Amino acid sequence: MSERALPAAIARHLERALPEGAPEPNRVRLKQTGDMVQKPGGRRLEFKAVQQYATERVEFEWRGSFGTNPLVRVRVTDRYRDGEGLLIARIWGLVPATRNTGPETDRAEAMRYLAELPWIPFAMRANRELSWRQLEDGEVEVSTLVGGVAVSVRLGFDESGLIRRASAMRPRVADGAWVDTPWVGEFGDYVDLGGILVPAGAEVRWELPDGPFVYWRGEVASLLAE
Repeated sequence: MSERALPAAIARHLERALPEGAPEPNRVRLKQTGDMVQKPGGRRLEFKAVQQYATERVEFEWRGSFGTNPLVRVRVTDRYRDGEGLLIARIWGLVPATRNTGPETDRAEAMRYLAELPWIPFAMRANRELSWRQLEDGEVEVSTLVGGVAVSVRLGFDESGLIRRASAMRPRVADGAWVDTPWVGEFGDYVDLGGILVPAGAEVRWELPDGPFVYWRGEVASLLAE
């Protein structure tokens, strides 16, 4: 579907999320705080982050800083741009501790953009790289092409019509190999930031054989549409 033929559930969400006649920005910038953990049972690390999204193409960049000690702070860049994904973590901003690239990273990062559309409602109607499909259970599937192959995320809604859940089979590194794993994001209460209704926060988890693993929790401190 084109942006002029959005599923009714998405159109309903946008009626609530965006003020009538709101100008279409090219980019949206968020400031976030939260915590993250790499593996079940690991130590949760607090972060502060800035994330920028494009609204007319599938593109984002998340830059986070972990830890309170500036001498051992870890800086992470997570992005998708020009069809390629990148996840890199640096200690002291210099020494690469982690670097993920390649087809699986491309898919994983594109899916992150799709799942986070509630934070960039403008993109739901402006981004022509998105395709939409209404599902019989009331959820909506949003897709984009990565290397010529479609990747998709399902979006679920609450009784008021706002998006509350994103889910997919998403690539995950397990024991040194990539494995498609059930992945879920749950959005919290919606708040008005600059006239735009967006989730105040979210938590993200992997559905593992041993049970759910919540690895990311975050809150939005501010939003700027540019």
